[in-house]
Amino acid sequence: MGASPTGGSLPGAGAAIPYTNSTDGDRARLLRRVAWSGAGLAFGLIVLGGVVRITGSGMGCGDHWPRCNGEWFPPLDLPTMIEIGHRWAAALVSLSVFTVAFVAWRRHRTERFLWAPAALAVAILVAQVLLGAVTVKLELPPWVVVTHLANAMLLLGALVVVALRATPDEATRAPLPRSSRHPAHRLVVAAAGLGFAVILLGAQVANFHAGLLCLGFPLCNGELLPPAAPLAALHWTHRAFAFAFLCVVGVLVARLARRTDPEARQVRRWAALLLAATVTQIGVAAAMVLSLLPGELRALHLLVGTLVWVALVALTFHSARTPAEAPVNRTRDPVARGARRPSLLADLVTLTKPRIISLLLVTTIAPMFITPAGLPTVSQVCWVLLAGYLMAGGANTINMWFDRDIDTRMSRTRLRPIPSGRIAPELGLAYGVALGFSAFAIFWYRVNPLSAWLALAGLLFYVFVYTVWLKRSSPQNIVIGGAAGAFPPLVGWAAMTGGIDLSAIYLFAIVFYWTPPHFWALALIKQADYARAGIPMMPVVWGEARTKYEMLVYTLILLPLTILPVFFGALGPFYAVAAALLGARLLWYCIRLRREAVVTPVAWGMYRYSLLYLALLFVAMGVDRALPYGGPRVPARVIILDRASAIPAASPNHLGH
Repeated sequence: MGASPTGGSLPGAGAAIPYTNSTDGDRARLLRRVAWSGAGLAFGLIVLGGVVRITGSGMGCGDHWPRCNGEWFPPLDLPTMIEIGHRWAAALVSLSVFTVAFVAWRRHRTERFLWAPAALAVAILVAQVLLGAVTVKLELPPWVVVTHLANAMLLLGALVVVALRATPDEATRAPLPRSSRHPAHRLVVAAAGLGFAVILLGAQVANFHAGLLCLGFPLCNGELLPPAAPLAALHWTHRAFAFAFLCVVGVLVARLARRTDPEARQVRRWAALLLAATVTQIGVAAAMVLSLLPGELRALHLLVGTLVWVALVALTFHSARTPAEAPVNRTRDPVARGARRPSLLADLVTLTKPRIISLLLVTTIAPMFITPAGLPTVSQVCWVLLAGYLMAGGANTINMWFDRDIDTRMSRTRLRPIPSGRIAPELGLAYGVALGFSAFAIFWYRVNPLSAWLALAGLLFYVFVYTVWLKRSSPQNIVIGGAAGAFPPLVGWAAMTGGIDLSAIYLFAIVFYWTPPHFWALALIKQADYARAGIPMMPVVWGEARTKYEMLVYTLILLPLTILPVFFGALGPFYAVAAALLGARLLWYCIRLRREAVVTPVAWGMYRYSLLYLALLFVAMGVDRALPYGGPRVPARVIILDRASAIPAASPNHLGH
């Protein structure tokens, strides 16, 4: 990287000392290591302090300080053990802070930008020790406890700054002039201030025992405005600030998402961590309130909140050292080539692959209309649609992040938001993880836990089994890995019944056997792209003839499978006719593809028709379920995996008999 705006000298008192990436220049390695160690210990101490408060162990040592009940090693019951453990951890943090200050003064006394924050950390530590003593002596007054937490956050922030300043990167030596900084720096500072306020308000809610005065989420007791009681208003104010913080973080990440140049690498990384931690924190908060404040979630809430604070400190630090202008990559930026640049919102939608998701949602919603639980309500359908889109969108976004290297070599994918450089990879990954986490929370709290786990299993299978493992290693990638696309029927079935039975597994099998002929039709068209990217799709490895044969085999397995439930009385004549006609057309495409020497026109026709085929097949199941056929259907044996008692008696006209 180039020289910093300070001209290559350290901004400190005394002589200017060059600070480069050479072996001699990385003299701050020891300081950096002890500072990060101290920050890690301070992080753990904050969480342990939360455990002390949550378990009510704050007076486990009585009002004695620094000894416990007048002794250095008292008999240990659980409250005493937790409290004295917190005190010994505080002593270890104190030792670490003094070590940081000693190293900074001993080895970097001429470098004010290194020893100044270390000295500040010592001053904050002294105040923290005194606050700890006052907290115990006054028997845990809420305002002192809140101040104690605020000071602990400042101490953690000071240690993080020392560690960041000791990094051997010229861009971290001194802040840029205000006119040269990244334009989002002011918004970062505002987010840091708002985040700190949210932490303090949360501490007040906890210490004034206002956590249960606003039940439900996101509203307070089902109302937009809180009750008139002051403590309920305090809880609602904390929520309002938290929602405002989430919005600010969303705007901030949107402004940073377009920076893909090396100068903004650290800003992108910490912004991605901030986004992921903030979404996680909101999810933990919702779970905590809806579960009536279990201790484990309260501790997790503090842990993730502390991680949000660390990300804010680091993001503020790096945004002040990131230049406003970034070089334009004219070979990858559509704008530089004269093309119209899509909006950020359009790129975020593109990352989710909405056209693919539309088919997945059909195979999710249709099974909800044919279960033994009867017809779904509008609310159930809406929640499943929302969560299903978010989960599938998260999986697709993570897939685009992982495949960004090969997407640049394929004409079909090189203009996607990440490989084209319009979205930073780190923020793309954070966006995908946030979508998946949000979807899991919606499924868990608005649908049922089994649907949440099945949807998450589909995401993990798609990301790790297909994308990471099989896609680049085996021509059978789409056969095995494509099973991820067969999870939506399971999710829809579980959303209605709370369980999985043979009928749901049957729907899974239909999608599983449909996937190879559908995707291999596209692979035949794009085989040159796949060969250039090094992806071992079947046409690339085994040739067109073998691929066409395999497509015919899977189609011949699929068609009888789709008609089979009619013979067992699970579905009626409408579905039988629809499945036969739809399947005949799909088989016609396979046979024609085998006979044609030029595959592209026929393969395109088969690819497009296969999308329509699956959608219409599942819609036909729902329509058949609604038709007033007479006579009972033959029941099928049911295998219930979860919440069996929640499934009502079966009606005489459904797939699951």
